[in-house]
This record gives sequence, structure tokens and C-alpha cells, in this order.
Amino acid sequence: MRDEIRAKFDNKKAVDFFNETAGLPYGYHNFLYGWIDTPRDNLPPLLPNEFLPILFSVVEMIAPDTANEFFTEALNKRLGTTGLNIA
Repeated sequence: MRDEIRAKFDNKKAVDFFNETAGLPYGYHNFLYGWIDTPRDNLPPLLPNEFLPILFSVVEMIAPDTANEFFTEALNKRLGTTGLNIA
């Protein structure tokens, strides 16, 4: 690291952060909310904002395990809930 960055780095805080977050799910949860980050304007202009909830509901009916892994668990995490589905 550059000297100025090294001077700012707090190893104890980094280790504490790691210990607090080790084992938490990361991946799909982060991907979904790195993309859907505003109430509107997340989709290409040709797709209405109402498209994603409909798509998620259909996927949840066809492949519930896949839906849970890709977005339902992420929504529950974001909302601070557990076990809820899209509906």
C-alpha cells in the first residue's frame, strides 16, 4: 500500500469487520441490490417497473428453490424478514 493509505488502514477494524460478517450470504444478494438500487429507473426504458415483480412471481411458481436462491432470500434480507415469498 501507499504510505498515505497504509497510515489510514486500521487492521483491528478490518479484522472486527471480517469477524462480524464471516459466514453471511454474499453473491446473489449483493448482485441483486447492486443492480436494483433506486425505486425507479433500474430497468432499460422499454421494460416497465412492474415487470420484475411479475417475472419474480412467475419464476417463484415454476422453480421456487431457484427463486429463493436468486432473489427471495435477498429481498427477505433487505427487508429484515424471513420466509416471505414474492406474493
